[in-house]
Amino acid sequence: MRSWLKWGIPLAVVVLLAAGGGGVLLAQNVYYGERPRATSNGVSPQRGLVSRSGVEYTPDAAAFPDQRIIEGLLDNYFDGINRKNYELWKSTVPPSKWRELPQSKWTEAYDTTRDYEIKVHRIDPGQDRSALVMLSFKSEQSLEDAPPQVKATCVSWNVVYPVVVDENGNAVLDISKLPNSAIAERCG
Repeated sequence: MRSWLKWGIPLAVVVLLAAGGGGVLLAQNVYYGERPRATSNGVSPQRGLVSRSGVEYTPDAAAFPDQRIIEGLLDNYFDGINRKNYELWKSTVPPSKWRELPQSKWTEAYDTTRDYEIKVHRIDPGQDRSALVMLSFKSEQSLEDAPPQVKATCVSWNVVYPVVVDENGNAVLDISKLPNSAIAERCG
């Protein structure tokens, strides 16, 4: 009987530890899924991607075929605003928008604005090589630069930016349609 205790108890401990470890591994795979693996383009199926300017893309948005074009547009658009670089911003919108908002008016409107927490939730294809980009972001600005519909120093935006091809064949953000495709509210 004593010989069984000498080898039986250690064997039982090893079996219990192995079962416990196997249970932990099983739980991780079943309840938490496999660890995210990046695809060949660097996109993680669970996490999407983050651009050089910090624009976050959901996995669905990151998988859009022309995502890189849209990424470049959004990076330049938000960098233009955040760095107060009118020419960079101007390169992302159609000529009709920069005629409507020349540099002096643009500087006055955006001189205190900083956009952050930018996340692209979805990109849908449109007609004639266009797309609709659904995104959210926050903007901080002085009260006098706040949008008229939400007079606050921090505004949370949910917008749809149409991406269209301009008369020169370049992809641009047609932000002229924003009043009808934006929801703005105080940051919560």
